[in-house]
This record gives sequence, C-alpha cells and structure tokens, in this order.
Amino acid sequence: MIDYQNLLREINSIKNESTILIAIDGVAGSGKTTLALKLAHDLPGSSVVHMDDLYDGWNNPLSQKLTARVIAQLLEPLSKQLPVSYPMFDWKLNRFTEFKTIPKSNYLILEGVGAAQREFRPYINKIIWVDCDPDLGFQRVIDRDGKQVEQEMIKFLIDQNNHFLTELSKNVADYTLNGAP
Repeated sequence: MIDYQNLLREINSIKNESTILIAIDGVAGSGKTTLALKLAHDLPGSSVVHMDDLYDGWNNPLSQKLTARVIAQLLEPLSKQLPVSYPMFDWKLNRFTEFKTIPKSNYLILEGVGAAQREFRPYINKIIWVDCDPDLGFQRVIDRDGKQVEQEMIKFLIDQNNHFLTELSKNVADYTLNGAP
C-alpha cells in the first residue's frame, strides 16, 4: 500500500514526451472516481476518462467489444498523439449519444472497473489498484446511484469478479491504495 502523497510524488517523477496514461482499477464503489478527480486536480494538465462512459450498458459491460472500442477510439490515437474522441454512453437513454473530445494532456487518467485490463497494459504507464471490500463497494454504489440499480449491480459484480479472475489486474498494479475509510 502506498499513501496518496507518495503516489503523487512518484507519478510526478515520470518523464515522458507524450501523454502519461494512468489506469485506476478496482471493484465497483472502491473510490476510483474520487481518486481520479483528486489526481486530476493535483497533476497539472490532466484529463479523466470514466469507464462508465465507455461500457455499452449493463449487458456484458466488460466485453471484448468494449476492449476493441477503447483501444481503437482512445488508446491508439493517444499513443500516436492524435486527437481523442469517443461516444459516451447515456445510462438513462441506454445508448451512446454525444461524443467527448479529450484535449492534449500531460496526463490521461482512465478510471473504472476494467481500466487496467491486459490488452490496455501496453499503452499504460502506471496502474493504480484501489483496494476495497467488494461488499462495502456494492453498498457505496447503491447509496450513490439508488436502489433502482441493485439488481443490475448484482449481475455486474459477477461480470466484475470474472473479469478480475481472468485479468489479474490487482497483481500487476504499480501501486495499491486503500479505498476504505
């Protein structure tokens, strides 16, 4: 485990001529978004991409289709220092709607369940795992998003657990932070 100040110091020490890609992964509700926004505030010239904007809804959210789309629309252009633009998923309309463009950044923080999956790793400079008891994470999601997502979240947790068993993202993380208070 690393504390936030040491994490920030280590990330600031990365030298790279192109955008530094940081992936923040961990179970749903662990605090990934909170950490991403804090890092973006503390790292000048940062942008954040949320995996929640990239999933294709609740049905098979961590699919190979997602992986291919993120690589094609985000990671490949970023690696070539090209403009990055991708469609965002609208959870109320249950479809992709508006496009989001990412400005040229010193740091791009990709956060969410699946952000550090195996096929993304060649593009990633640093992986942060936010450690949290999955039951606590589940309760945080319900508290945040409401009881109406409970049944979908139960299915998502199965997808999440299968994903982490296959991807072993926690095992390859450069840093681990405690997401529980």
